[in-house]
Amino acid sequence: MIKKFQKIKIVIIFLIFFGSTFFSISSVVKSGPLDQIYECTPYIVIDYDRSLLQEPIIPFEKAKTIPLNVKLQLLGPSVDIVLAKISGTEFIVDMSITEVPDGCQASVTPPILLIPLPKENTIVSVNATISITINQYLPVRSQENVAVRMNSRRLGQIATLIKPGNFTQDIPFVVGYYSQLSFNYIDGNVRNISPDETADFNFKIQNWGNGATKVISEVVDIPDGWTSEIVYSTILGSELIGNFSDKSISLRVKPPVDFGYHEDRAIIKVSMTPISIENPDYRGEPHYLYFIVQSKGFFTPGFEFSIMLFAFIFILFPILKKKSKIKEGGEK
Repeated sequence: MIKKFQKIKIVIIFLIFFGSTFFSISSVVKSGPLDQIYECTPYIVIDYDRSLLQEPIIPFEKAKTIPLNVKLQLLGPSVDIVLAKISGTEFIVDMSITEVPDGCQASVTPPILLIPLPKENTIVSVNATISITINQYLPVRSQENVAVRMNSRRLGQIATLIKPGNFTQDIPFVVGYYSQLSFNYIDGNVRNISPDETADFNFKIQNWGNGATKVISEVVDIPDGWTSEIVYSTILGSELIGNFSDKSISLRVKPPVDFGYHEDRAIIKVSMTPISIENPDYRGEPHYLYFIVQSKGFFTPGFEFSIMLFAFIFILFPILKKKSKIKEGGEK
């Protein structure tokens, strides 16, 4: 009886050992290469011609467009296996703007990129475009950035997978010079004078632009015989950076001084050209001011002296004549 129980015990132990060995082998087979998970990670970067952004973006002008080249590369030891299974499939990347300076607007197109996966582990790329507009007064030559986000979607099955990715890249740019001048004729721009008088004009100029400005003043049109005087350059600060932004400028105009009666009329054209103090290569369009002078009346240069000389002779002549007669009488 005891021997019988020992045999049964040996059989049970054998069955337990055999079962554990079987399940162990089964688990090893199950976790083998046929059921392994192959995955890789995307790496996305933007390339663009940086020389295009060396030229500053001018406020209130049309949008600056920059072509982008979005590049994709897959990373990881299983890239070749993954591509062998899903090459040719379109890899989806969502494009968006996540950061833009105050006073600017930016957009990227297209908003969704479809990148065909290659058969081999090579860098693939697609084109996009970013547009940047400045619609407020930002200080000239300030450095700004627009941040572009690229979210790639998960692609593949459980066993063959490209993980999702999230990438952000800055696109730097420089604010350009924007000039805006306003003018105020303090006491009008029309004068009526005599030919021997000078027409004096005073006007106020103010800089509403985004940087300190030198204004070049030039009389570009005046009739022959007329002369003018105006200060050549005026330095103006900017309200944006807290400097004095307005000044008064004087213009003097003299009519012709020929002898005789005059009824002359002149329209004087003055050019005011704004130039950036920080970079003289940046200049705005010239502004033109017009002044009208009417010169009417007689002009007799030296006439007063002639009258005085005639009066002197008129008074002196009788005296000299009388003395001459007295002298002649004495001689007789």
